Amino acid sequence: MMHVLSIAPYPYLPARQGGELFIAGYYAALAHYCRLTVVSVQANQAEGPLPYALWPLFTNSRTRYLNVFYAGQLAKAIRQKNVQLLQIEHPYMGWMAVWLQARTGRRFVVHSHNIEAARFRSMGKKWWSLLWAYEKWVHRKAAHSFFISREDADTAIREYGLDPQKVSVAPYGITAPPAVTDHTALREQVCSRHNIPSNSTIFYFNGALGYQPNQQAVRKILTDIDPLLQKTAASPYVILISGKGLPAELIAQVKATNGRIIYTGFVNDIGEYFAAADVFINPVLEGGGVKTKVLEALAYHKTVVSTASGAIGVNTNVCGNKLQVAADNDWQQFITLMLQQNNTAEATPPSFFEYYSNTNIAGDASAVMQALIARP
Repeated sequence: MMHVLSIAPYPYLPARQGGELFIAGYYAALAHYCRLTVVSVQANQAEGPLPYALWPLFTNSRTRYLNVFYAGQLAKAIRQKNVQLLQIEHPYMGWMAVWLQARTGRRFVVHSHNIEAARFRSMGKKWWSLLWAYEKWVHRKAAHSFFISREDADTAIREYGLDPQKVSVAPYGITAPPAVTDHTALREQVCSRHNIPSNSTIFYFNGALGYQPNQQAVRKILTDIDPLLQKTAASPYVILISGKGLPAELIAQVKATNGRIIYTGFVNDIGEYFAAADVFINPVLEGGGVKTKVLEALAYHKTVVSTASGAIGVNTNVCGNKLQVAADNDWQQFITLMLQQNNTAEATPPSFFEYYSNTNIAGDASAVMQALIARP
């Protein structure tokens, strides 16, 4: 069985948020196809046995991204443990992968979460062009690059000049959640917990709310979506928002809505809230990459109403009617889709679960890796 060493230079365990779940699910599935060693930071806290070796080599200091001493330790381990292929999460440790490739003769692949330069450009960061040049260099040095969506893969081929034969799509994988046997009971629990009238339509948004694009989405809920709903909705509604990190200023604005919008903070069992919700909304306008919250909601069989930017990278061909998309900043269309609840009882199509299966994604990725190892 091939031995793959993957570098994930930040904490991802316990996996709670999109990027963490992305890595954790991918590694757990990939470990069934190879011997996997993951090099990461000391801050990781696994909640149970892992099907792969976790090596906490890196400290939690930000200097880990530039610490050349780690490269020597990794080169030694690669030789001693007969590692056959390297993998990096994001391009940030690409300089180290290039050095290790030259020093040990082991090729490396990139497991990309976003076109990072495009993400920071959309957020108005002035230094995005420097990252663009570095990211391009890393991907061009890699033996293969896995991108989270077809859109990202095509962008990288076009803008970074990558060989299409060295590019694959490895989407954000999901594990189908357990079937909910009693939606009514869970809805009653959530309504009781937050004093929501039982006849309310519940719209739901969640995410890492310390992240600028998600904060902007909350602002849009406050300034555009809620005012339009007040004018348009024919029956009571509540917009639930969950996730940690929402600034005090926005919390105060939420409280000022007198219960039309409710901020729950971080919730331990997000499945309860998906079960309680009628529609999941995603009014995100920036940030780049696949919005994993959309895929998670679809996995729970929720109808999703999203902006066009918020749906970038999602394979709409496997979503049936469960993903409804409004043009960016067309909040009237967004509201219209929110209030059209014709398909909320429909299940998400089986094709969605097949395409986004962690097992299938890892199997395809491992086949590419095997071919790289077999190649002289």
